[in-house]
Amino acid sequence: MNKSISPATQEQAARARREHLLLQISMDRRLPSLGIAISEVVKITSGGAESVNQLAKFILSDIGLTKDVLNLANSVSYRNSQGISVTTISKAIFILGFDVVKSSALGMLMLECFSAKYQSLYFELTRSLCASIIARECVNRSKHQDAEEASVASLFKNIAQVLIAAQDPKLYEEIMLPVRQNSASLSESANRHIACSLPHFGSLILQQWNMPDSIVQAAGALPWGEIKKSRQRSEWIRLVAAFSSDAAEIVMKHTRFDSAGGTEINFENEKYTKELMHQYGAALELDAKILADWLNRAVQETGILIQKMGMRLIAPEPQVQPEQATLTLEDSQTTLAGIMMQSDCATGPAPTYPSGKPYNARDLLLAGVVEMTQTIASGKFQLNSLVLQLLEILHSSLGFQFVTASLKDARTEQYVARISLGKDWHKKQKNFCFPSRDAMDLFHLALKNNVDLMIGETGSEKIHRLRPDWHLAHFPDVKSLMILPLIVHGKPIGLIYAERDCEASEGVPPDETGLIKTMKNQLIAAMSR
Repeated sequence: MNKSISPATQEQAARARREHLLLQISMDRRLPSLGIAISEVVKITSGGAESVNQLAKFILSDIGLTKDVLNLANSVSYRNSQGISVTTISKAIFILGFDVVKSSALGMLMLECFSAKYQSLYFELTRSLCASIIARECVNRSKHQDAEEASVASLFKNIAQVLIAAQDPKLYEEIMLPVRQNSASLSESANRHIACSLPHFGSLILQQWNMPDSIVQAAGALPWGEIKKSRQRSEWIRLVAAFSSDAAEIVMKHTRFDSAGGTEINFENEKYTKELMHQYGAALELDAKILADWLNRAVQETGILIQKMGMRLIAPEPQVQPEQATLTLEDSQTTLAGIMMQSDCATGPAPTYPSGKPYNARDLLLAGVVEMTQTIASGKFQLNSLVLQLLEILHSSLGFQFVTASLKDARTEQYVARISLGKDWHKKQKNFCFPSRDAMDLFHLALKNNVDLMIGETGSEKIHRLRPDWHLAHFPDVKSLMILPLIVHGKPIGLIYAERDCEASEGVPPDETGLIKTMKNQLIAAMSR
């Protein structure tokens, strides 16, 4: 800014610029929906035993997000030892871990929201992801309840920089340039341009998004004075967010990302970590070896994530020692590979029949059988998660638009949909309810005779007569459907239902039918334990 302008006038202009930026952010139609989506994922974090199912459903509601998470799970670094493709979100969560998928999904939502892709935005999003990964290491050592919230708080520690880079790249550069030139601190530069610190600005945004108080507070700056060990959960989250943000800054400053992840840095060298250890070592009970391990893991995981998210990140110039200044041809090729990051797994949609059923349904079902077998063999599954996994497989492998698991409620004597996914699943799950008393319709006949029904065309007079009134009233557009009764110890306990709003004249050949029955029997065996 012009030095001839009085300080009062400068501050007034900076305040006006800040208010204009806040207004600009509030009027951006993309951001309210982003805030709602982020708040939903944050709530899922504290959802207890149902968190995995809720996160899977949330991801499945977004086709792009589903594709990105499956791409990540199928990357070389995460693929399971058998080398079998991951085809369901449930399995992706099992392979990657809940926290990895959650943080990745949040990052992907943020990237998807911004149509203008500036290098400054990519840099800040990458730093957010890196901070979240480092925070996860702190979470793994913590005894605090719901400690996972710290990784979310760390992801949004630099939300002010992310939004300024997205909304006003010129302003972002004006704030950052004096910092890079060592002519001003970040706090001084931000106050000069928007009349407040970036942590304060970020807190204002998170408040608008109705984020939990602990995350809003974590976006703010730590109080002045010696950093001490925190016993209260909210203070600990704030401490972890600050540490993770500073640690991510170190990673971003010294790392050149490439297609394999990131360059190997000797973070045990005190020149990289001395300041971090001085500030946070005692408070977080760190030693140099632990910190170096965390930073190196963050380099590798961050590199994988930005590659799979398709970000083009211009890497910083490495700090080269004088005796290493000569650049070889091999070095230059490596450098060029690291300059532009591109997704290596962009694929078009799989060819399908007019009904939406993929041509390679058999292969997808076979992969589903393998996935369910591995999940059950691990012994580390909840029954609801296994049900959701089967629904996912049927949804994606056979092109059904809505699938649900309906179980018998002994108290009300009704079959009620419990777990669902697909098109309009909230509304359809609410309406999928029918009495358990015997009747001459498709559902009761399937349950009574333990017969799997796969109906490609519901328009015939015979099938129409067997559809109950409740189904005709609430599901009038169904043109093809599937009913798989669940019979445990000779008694019907529920069924799996799937539907499309178009006919499926291609049918279900015997090999596909056999695979569907295998997965159903796997579920029943798990229910019988």
